Amino acid sequence: MYVSRIATTQREWEDLAQVDPLWAILSEKDRQFGRWDQDEFFASGQREIDSLMRSCELAQGDNGRALDFGCGVGRLSRAMRSYFAEVFGVDISENMISLARQHSPSCEFLLNQTDNLRMFQDDFFDFVYSNIVLQHQASKEVVKAYIKEFVRVVKPSGTIVFQMPYKISLRGALQPRRRLYAFLKALGFPAPFLYNRLRLNPMRTIHLPSHEVQDAVSQAGGRLVRSYPDNFNRSSMSYVVKKASVV
Repeated sequence: MYVSRIATTQREWEDLAQVDPLWAILSEKDRQFGRWDQDEFFASGQREIDSLMRSCELAQGDNGRALDFGCGVGRLSRAMRSYFAEVFGVDISENMISLARQHSPSCEFLLNQTDNLRMFQDDFFDFVYSNIVLQHQASKEVVKAYIKEFVRVVKPSGTIVFQMPYKISLRGALQPRRRLYAFLKALGFPAPFLYNRLRLNPMRTIHLPSHEVQDAVSQAGGRLVRSYPDNFNRSSMSYVVKKASVV
């Protein structure tokens, strides 16, 4: 079941990478249909990472090795390079990875189309970050599997920060336009026509209540340090996690 769901997610993000890759990563309404300025897009990533690093009390320089999970075209990976000696980005879309390599050659980008991070050994990263990514997974089970992997691959002294909506509206849960997109795509309509002419897209959004996030972190061997409302969704939180053995 996981395999088929993840394969569906992979196809959806290949479509998004084809029709509007920058908007797919940072979905501001007035930037849809190719209206993102590339310099502005990457500058937004630098501002986000600068703010995050201040909150984590990390200065620019060599803070070890970092993971940008769900890197897309490398908006955040490139910014993280100012703070870490090595930055790895992983994404489910081959086209997104290809674009990321073009935009951020100083980072390492890897394709990952599974519900795990087994390409990395235990205690590999000093910092793991994932923003506006887990909410687009195929199911809550996949989200929890990735949270488990974040805890596994981070060092005992390292930090994990990830974002996840704790609720969504009824319309958001039903996602009629995404369902119509999937139906018409199965009939053979091409992604550019569905996106540009019919204004449909395949992006899904799910949620995970905060108590389920905390349970997933604990079961993975992690410890929730703090949580706070994020700036991307009114019903969403960012979570800061350490390994449970760290005091």
